[in-house]
Parts: sequence; C-alpha cells; structure tokens
Amino acid sequence: MAEESLGTQESAVCAGLTVSGLSIADASMYVTDMSAVGSWSVSQFSNAVRLEYYIDNIRYAFDERPGVAGTWYFSTTGIACGSHYFQVRAWPMVIDSNGNRTTCGSTPSRVVSQYVYWECPPNPPDPYDPCNYCPGNTSCFCGDGVCRPHNQYCP
Repeated sequence: MAEESLGTQESAVCAGLTVSGLSIADASMYVTDMSAVGSWSVSQFSNAVRLEYYIDNIRYAFDERPGVAGTWYFSTTGIACGSHYFQVRAWPMVIDSNGNRTTCGSTPSRVVSQYVYWECPPNPPDPYDPCNYCPGNTSCFCGDGVCRPHNQYCP
C-alpha cells in the first residue's frame, strides 16, 4: 500500500492532532453587518488551525492561523435582518519548515455556533389604505376603513 503524501488530510503527520479549544466570545449584527470574535487552541504537535465561518450553513470565509493558540475575527456585510445561525468549524494543521500546509481530518475537530439576530424594520404603511392617512384625533377603529373621531360609535 502506498503511503499518503503530506498535504492530504489523513496523512500520518496528523495522527492524534485535534483542536483543543474553540469558542465564540461575541457575535452580533448591526443592520446588514455581522461580526464575531473568539479564540482557538490546538493540541501538542499541531502548529496551526484552519477555521471556516458559516452563516445559515453557507460558508462565507476561511482562515488559516499559525501558532498553538490565538483569537479569530469574522466580519461580513449584506446579511438580511432576522435570525441567523453562525458557526465556526476548526481543523488542526501542521505547517512544515518548507511552508507546506497539511489540514488534518475530513471533518472538523471542533464546531461552535450561536444564533445572531437583528430585528427587521416594520413594513412601510400601505399607500392605498385610507386608514394610514386619518386626520388628527381620528382613526379607523371600526375595521371598515373609515376615519372617525374616537367618541363616535361604530356602525
């Protein structure tokens, strides 16, 4: 059987390597912008991590960070208002002295997630609904589309 070459995800250099820590410190939205920050750490003999960032199970970005621990940051724009499922997936990596990068594992070693929410603005009033344009001290409280003073009874 031929040995698997370096640079592939199941090579011998990856034996026993894991992402030992992964967290989301904060994730939030403002209008259409989403951002998040957190930390990561890898097990002994690993010297980097690959991070992938997902919103509603769609990958938006990935990052490879050298070291044995650190922080990560994610930011994007164009996200619709409402509730979204943000997720970070992490794999341990080995970067050798020649700069060759090996991502270990076909599935993430760790995954963290959080729901993020930005309230949608109210819908604008219907320009064809006469109840949206009742003059002062009147409203359409009878449900028939007629503006009336508040002391008037419904028909």
